[in-house]
Amino acid sequence: MKKIIAIALAALMVLSLAGCGEKKSTKTNLELVATLDQAILSLAAGKCDAVALDGTTAQRYVDQSDGAFAMSGINFDLEMYGIHEGNVAAAKKGEESLINAINECIKVICGTPSGKVKEGYTDTYYTWWVANCRVQAGTDNEAAIDIVGDYNMFEGVTPDENYDYLRIDPDVPKPELDLSNADGVLKSILEKGVLTIATSPDYPSAEWIDDKGVVWGNEMMLAKYFADCLGVELKIETMDFNAVLTAVDTGKVDLGMSGFGWKEDREEAFQLSNGYIGSDDVSFHTIIVPAKDKDNYKELKDFQGKHILAQANSLQQMYVEDQILIYDEQ
Repeated sequence: MKKIIAIALAALMVLSLAGCGEKKSTKTNLELVATLDQAILSLAAGKCDAVALDGTTAQRYVDQSDGAFAMSGINFDLEMYGIHEGNVAAAKKGEESLINAINECIKVICGTPSGKVKEGYTDTYYTWWVANCRVQAGTDNEAAIDIVGDYNMFEGVTPDENYDYLRIDPDVPKPELDLSNADGVLKSILEKGVLTIATSPDYPSAEWIDDKGVVWGNEMMLAKYFADCLGVELKIETMDFNAVLTAVDTGKVDLGMSGFGWKEDREEAFQLSNGYIGSDDVSFHTIIVPAKDKDNYKELKDFQGKHILAQANSLQQMYVEDQILIYDEQ
């Protein structure tokens, strides 16, 4: 990630930012990209005015930009979409057997009988997974550091091809699953002995790839937990974010786990699990801009007519379409 930021800052010094943010058109230009790194490079090179993304990732890019980027301080309104807490796993529509089993796993690992994540996801095994992954990925905050303390589950861990390094504790509690009547994809998983998931590894601390090509992340650890509960091996397929749900829909993989939040069209098109991450410090979505332009933005309406980048099929794409592009129609 630091290499991406360094490249972006080099581009910022070479290319003029004149004209970025000075477009006279009142028509907002929402450009969709495959990865957030592409968006950040474009922002640094003066090829756009702003990038829409979730709060945690936004802060990470700003912190690593050496003052080049700034949080706009303007967040999207999430209440208009109802309350849908937590990231979710996605299976092909109709695969209720698989998602029911996944939900039973979530109830145990998140420590709540209802499957709803406790506020701050505290006092659960998953707390440790998230906190350790944040520290490992460099996206740590004071809360994560306090939780981890002097203990780091990754110390002395040697990555292996079977993703066993993602297992924190083989004795962690597991649900009592009745798999005798498994059907559909779940039956296939049990017969093959492998749970295959797809992810876009560009979202630390949920999922990322290190310099050696090793897949890490708290969602990946959760995927390993799912596989362990089912008594099968885990296989991770990495791809662009935009391709993850397509892989699920076409049957290339069994589950999609890539920082997915709830969207109405996702619920209509896929079988979604209960939410498994819920925390106040990741519950906002915002826009970052060049630091020199920050004072130009006081409200979402001020982004009308600007060139905004968002990851294709992301929540941020929906937010920009619903809450900024609307001003183009007025």
